[in-house]
Amino acid sequence: MSAILTYSAQPRTATGSSAASKLRAAGQVPVTISRKGHPSQHVTFDLKSATNLAAHVIHLCKIEVGGKTLTALRAQIAKDCLTDKITHIDLLEVDEASEIKVDVAVVPDARNCPGVKAGGIVEQHLRKVKVKCKANAIPDSIVVDLGAVELTDTVYADRCVLPKGVTLVTPARQPLLSVVITRGMKTAEAEATAAAAAGAEGATPMAAADGKAAAPAAAAGAKGAPAAAAKGAPAKDAAKKK
Repeated sequence: MSAILTYSAQPRTATGSSAASKLRAAGQVPVTISRKGHPSQHVTFDLKSATNLAAHVIHLCKIEVGGKTLTALRAQIAKDCLTDKITHIDLLEVDEASEIKVDVAVVPDARNCPGVKAGGIVEQHLRKVKVKCKANAIPDSIVVDLGAVELTDTVYADRCVLPKGVTLVTPARQPLLSVVITRGMKTAEAEATAAAAAGAEGATPMAAADGKAAAPAAAAGAKGAPAAAAKGAPAKDAAKKK
């Protein structure tokens, strides 16, 4: 688990799109901190703090607001689709000692993967899995070792090795990733199959042609034998008369 960073926030009372636009124009970012069963807190970050949080906070951070410090879980960070500037941040207040369900990133380790060494590629079906653990024990990511995964194999969620105290919520037989055959490998295999088929077809007509050529020759030989016998008979009769 990475270090928990702390950010200072200022309370805000004005809400709505118009108030949020004025805050952004002044270099502030609106932030909403929610907690189940409690009213949401509306605060603001300066743009530098908001950018830092988006870049470095994976799960937890601490927020100093109104003389108090609370622990918050990163939720959603909205950005402008044209400028990529942060427009709003959603956080969820949590108790560090309580158990929560949270999504954790899955990171495949394909360095020793036999399927990849054979030319395959990793096709990831799930980027994250949901786990249950204490808020202060959330793993930054879950590494999945592909050291025994061959071509066309599929890896399921139950292959995740979780730290102590962390349990899997995602269904165990949910596919995580597969090592698939590339398009180039499929093309090469198809070409090899076509070449083999063409070779087999070329050999069969040749053999048939040879057989047909031999048959007339044999037939001709067979026809020639009686003719020779017929020609020889008169000669013998002539010798007897003399």
